[in-house]
Amino acid sequence: MSAVPTAAPRVAHEPTASETRVLMWIWLVSLALLFGGASAWILLERPEHASWIWPQMLALATLPGKYVIFAGLASGSPLGPWSLAVLALATDLAVASTLALGLGPLGRIPWFGPTLKKGHDSAEDVLKQYPRLHRMAFWGVVIFVYLPLPASGSIGGTFVGQMLGLRRAQGLWAVVLGGALVSVTFAALAVGNQAQAVLENPWVGAVAVVVFLGVAYLAYRAARGALKKVA
Repeated sequence: MSAVPTAAPRVAHEPTASETRVLMWIWLVSLALLFGGASAWILLERPEHASWIWPQMLALATLPGKYVIFAGLASGSPLGPWSLAVLALATDLAVASTLALGLGPLGRIPWFGPTLKKGHDSAEDVLKQYPRLHRMAFWGVVIFVYLPLPASGSIGGTFVGQMLGLRRAQGLWAVVLGGALVSVTFAALAVGNQAQAVLENPWVGAVAVVVFLGVAYLAYRAARGALKKVA
């Protein structure tokens, strides 16, 4: 009598020790670059209004986000737009690596942790079965971070990457790449005297929403087509 085949048990998705070690080193280096670099620059250059750098750093990491780069045009700002773009890149790396490293402890928060883990594991299962979707997920996070949408910075991008099934390191690099692209774009707009038009134009956010929804719809259609081909 032949045995009835049973479905293979679902393997739990747990962070690997090697990935954690890599993220730990990235986190330590990012903090040294951000805080050590800013402190060393202040000591060496002794610019006026040097204390502005710390609230600018905080603003880059939170809700104002990359719009802080336009503040480099202010006469009292110790950093210009391009210097603030570099500071934004270092801030994104520090924030994203902190979150990536802290996803384990965050996973133990009641309701929030299990919900995030369940969503990530389900999406990761799909990416493993259909590798062609993996690139879509990575670039989806890059585009999400690049567009000037509310909560689309390094914090929001990290959690979106988790819900799309990316590994912690992959989500980190997607966030940093998206942040670097928007930082360069905003710095170029600032030095090109387009800052006022961007800040005062109510269509900027609206267009960003439309573009994001359009990209999301195209990605959905492409993913559905890929799944049909391999089915």
